[in-house]
Amino acid sequence: MKKVFIILLFVAVSAFAANPDDLIGEKFIDVYGKDEKGKIVKLSDVAGKGKPVVVVYWAIGDVDTYKVLPEINKIGKKYKDKIILIAPLLSVSDDKEVKEAKKLLHFDFPVWLAGSDSIKAYSIEKVDVPYILFIDKDGTIRNIMVTARDLKKIEENIKNLIK
Repeated sequence: MKKVFIILLFVAVSAFAANPDDLIGEKFIDVYGKDEKGKIVKLSDVAGKGKPVVVVYWAIGDVDTYKVLPEINKIGKKYKDKIILIAPLLSVSDDKEVKEAKKLLHFDFPVWLAGSDSIKAYSIEKVDVPYILFIDKDGTIRNIMVTARDLKKIEENIKNLIK
C-alpha cells in the first residue's frame, strides 16, 4: 500500500510540474532580480514593451555557460538595435564576482541577480543552464532553449523574433 501511495504521489507531483514547452505561446511570467547597481528590476520593465527580449539564465562555474555566453554576446552585438538581451544569474553571487565573470567570459550585456521566483516560474534546474527565453515584442514567449549550446539555433530564434 505504501508503494502505491508513493507512486501516486510522484505521478501527481509530475503532473503539476511546469514543462518549458507548455510556456511557449504564453505571456512571459514576470520575475524580479537586482541589476548590477543593486536596483530591483522586473522582467516587465523590458518585456512586452515593443522590442523582443532574450533572457539568458546562467550560473557561475557552469562549463557549458562559460563556453556559450561569449558567443551569445557576439550574436547580441549583431542584433543590439533590434533586441534586448539580459542575463539573469542563478548562482548566489555578489557584484565583484559578477564583474569578474563578465570580464573572464567577455560579455557586456546586463546581468541581473535572479530571484528564486525565476527558478520556480520557469522550472529551471541547475542542469538546465544556459536556459534561454525568447520573448517577442508583445511579451509572448516564442521559444525556450534548455541547456542551450547550439549557437545557430540561438541566432535563428533571435532572427524569428525580429521578423
